[in-house]
Amino acid sequence: MRVTQPVRIPSGTVTLLFTDVEGSTRLWESEPEAMTTALRRHDQVLRSSIERARGYVFKTIGDAFCAAFETAQAAATAAVAAQRALCREAWPTSTPVRVRMGLHTGVCEERDGDYFGPVVNRTARLMAVGHGGQVLVSGVTADLLSDELPDGIWLRDLGLHRLKDLGRPEQVFQLEASSLQSSFPPIASLDNPELANNLPSVLSTFVGREREVAAVDELIAAERLVTLTGAGGSGKTRLALQAAADLIEGVVDGVWFIELAPLTQGGQIPRTMAAVLGLPDELSSMDAVTEALSGQRSLIVLDNCEHLIDAAAKFCDAVIRHCPRVRFLATSREPLGIDGERVYRVPSLSLPPREAETADEIMACDAVRLFATRARGHDATFQLDDSIAPLVASICHRLDGIPLALELAAARLSSMSLQHVNQRLDQRFRLLTGGSRNAMPRQQTLQATVDWSFGLLTAPEQGTLIRLSVFVAGFELEAAEAVCADGDPLAVMDLLGSLVGKSLVVADRLADSVRYRLLDTIRQYSAEELLRAGGDAEVLRVRDRHAGYYLAFAEAAQPALKGSGQGSWLRLLDLEWGNLRAAFAHLAGEGRAADVLRLGVALERFALSRGHAEVIGYLTAASTEPAPVALLARAELAAGWLTSQLLRKSPADLPAAKVHGERALALAQQAGDQALQARALGLLAASAFLDHDRDAHHNLGERAVAMAREVGDVQTLAEVLRYRIVDQFSEEARNIHLEALDCFRATGDTLYATNELHNLAGLDLVAGRFEDARNQLAQAVAGAEELGDEVFAYMYRCDLIIALLITGEYQRADPLVRSCLLVARRTGARSDASQVIFGAACVRSWHGDQVRAARLFGAADVDLKASVVDLSIMWTEPERRLQQREQAKLRELMGEAAFERCYREGAELSRSQAVELALGGDAPERFATNSR
Repeated sequence: MRVTQPVRIPSGTVTLLFTDVEGSTRLWESEPEAMTTALRRHDQVLRSSIERARGYVFKTIGDAFCAAFETAQAAATAAVAAQRALCREAWPTSTPVRVRMGLHTGVCEERDGDYFGPVVNRTARLMAVGHGGQVLVSGVTADLLSDELPDGIWLRDLGLHRLKDLGRPEQVFQLEASSLQSSFPPIASLDNPELANNLPSVLSTFVGREREVAAVDELIAAERLVTLTGAGGSGKTRLALQAAADLIEGVVDGVWFIELAPLTQGGQIPRTMAAVLGLPDELSSMDAVTEALSGQRSLIVLDNCEHLIDAAAKFCDAVIRHCPRVRFLATSREPLGIDGERVYRVPSLSLPPREAETADEIMACDAVRLFATRARGHDATFQLDDSIAPLVASICHRLDGIPLALELAAARLSSMSLQHVNQRLDQRFRLLTGGSRNAMPRQQTLQATVDWSFGLLTAPEQGTLIRLSVFVAGFELEAAEAVCADGDPLAVMDLLGSLVGKSLVVADRLADSVRYRLLDTIRQYSAEELLRAGGDAEVLRVRDRHAGYYLAFAEAAQPALKGSGQGSWLRLLDLEWGNLRAAFAHLAGEGRAADVLRLGVALERFALSRGHAEVIGYLTAASTEPAPVALLARAELAAGWLTSQLLRKSPADLPAAKVHGERALALAQQAGDQALQARALGLLAASAFLDHDRDAHHNLGERAVAMAREVGDVQTLAEVLRYRIVDQFSEEARNIHLEALDCFRATGDTLYATNELHNLAGLDLVAGRFEDARNQLAQAVAGAEELGDEVFAYMYRCDLIIALLITGEYQRADPLVRSCLLVARRTGARSDASQVIFGAACVRSWHGDQVRAARLFGAADVDLKASVVDLSIMWTEPERRLQQREQAKLRELMGEAAFERCYREGAELSRSQAVELALGGDAPERFATNSR
């Protein structure tokens, strides 16, 4: 029979077939060569059987196959065919290769050839309880098969079983056929009497956490006591239960779950354990329990230890000392703190990348998968697609990937829209209520969960935690000491360590330091407590401390941002940008204009490198208030330079930079500061150049350079040298750029040194030294990337694209085009985008996407003329020849009329629309009729 070509099964109701080889690890260890041959044949048999039944193999993991089918009948046919072929095979191994299989049906989402949804995990759990040679079928699949069983196949009812996902019991059937084994031992479900346990059923499905479960399983295998710690609602209990269920087959004398949350006294722990073991009341002492456990090989899951932490620690210690084969898996918001304990901090669920915008980009993350799964339980119409993907990603990020918070948010979809849920997360403690009535009261609302944790803290711990709420996006130990200390800063170190231990502060280990942060939910709760406990006066005092610390921090960074340490300082400021923004807002709100100016001036270079244009607004507003003259001059200079570089959407933005320059010059003259005057003259020279006033540009540039040389300030000289240039493509220009490059390298200013490399590359390009130009630009890009710069790196990449296209290197230009387009989209196409849109047009033409290419040429030409300066008249001869060559080539391929129509359509696009089109988005709807 001919094997049909496998075809993806679309999203919707599908039947899944999962398989794996029983005992494969042992065979690999004992017979690696034979297993290599055997697995090759195994793969051929499985794939052939699945594809003959028109199934689609969407994943293989080691020796496991995952396949999707449109019908249950096709899946059953494939399973039986595969088992028959496997039984007939003469295996090279000492024992036959035996494969267990599971069939289950449900709604799946198909994305990029993979499948997502609870049905995937349920199928894996069903297969996992089977034996080699056995095919297990879920109740829903059996119902579908019962109406139309394939010939020679029948079902045997194995009864109701709890699978190891701890979810609702499953009616399990065995698929049987002639010539296949029909007798097997009892399946390894939680209801198998040989697998002693009291693990509770859980109504909700377990989503994701594959890496975490595997990590916990490995720890339990190696250690006697493993404690899962984490914030309230982080999923410690569910993770512990799942890990215990996975290990149940290897625990001879049982897996026992002890819930401590209802207990109020430590002395109740041994009695609770005795009741689970079935001991009479008179044998419920600690000694009796250890005696009963002394000969057992058991795993005890001790859940929610934090409120009885001392008693739980003593209980575990006593059992471990007297019962050598008993192991503990504990959950607590802080470690038990006894010898031999291994602590596993349960992380929040994995989150999508910040820039992710499509369903495909976010679906692989556990937080999204959990939210989508729970959302479908409350809103049957919920469908995760591209239109709502950004909203779902936002909700997951704002809730820190905390499982309880995500589940409570999803529950709101029964009566609210997704947009309303996202908008109201600022009032999350009122919004996120109505959890399962089966849960403990403290797990039914987010407020109750955090109240429980907060109430277990000492008064000094509570005071420290609420002060820490002023930090945004993390903080260092020194910052916490400056803000939180009332007397001894060392006390803050101890309190911070205690809060980390109690899972209310997260400690992230970086390469050379530890950085702390509060989950946003804890931060919001703590901020409300700060206001409630201390009132407005205390909030003001703590925020004053916070702003004062970060103002001093920024001013300490200022000189280094132009020197050899700029890379490390830029990265430090990246980490602190959230705190710096909060400091700006606080200082401005309190009317402290001089401090706002100090902060803005200190951060000028950082804001330029990272594109933080909002600093301009703070500087401009504060400059209208009284302040020292020299400080006002520096503020006007900073605002002017940032305006000229970051606010460049249209020619209308040019005058603002010039006004800042004129004010800066007048103030610098008033202050008698020649270095400031030189920089102000340089800013005015730059404005004149962009305004095509060559005489003013030359005169102002000469004055700036002369004054900088007189002052003897190498950094200032390097910054203004370029404004002496009359003919930007002359040998004199090369010498000036080389001198500036030497100056920047002497001061350690790597960022501005890269800009001089960029300028030299422009000279090489005009001179036809294309290889030299590409090398200079590549060095400039590498230097900017090493510093984490976005503004300059974007500019350099755009020019490198043009240099590559001039010499026909489309393949090298292609990924650069995409990276620049993504920056343009992320920044709202704030920077000039004409070059990268033009580059995208060339690359799309090279790919044969002619209609899109022609539209992009139209959009690029319009954007060139709409830029801050008319770049169309500033393009060099090689760039103009490239433009003519590419458009002429496309005109010939498309025909004049078709090219002109698409070109005109592209000319109507806004910059952001053109960027989206270049990234592969659809053309505006009004163009749809012309796309042939």
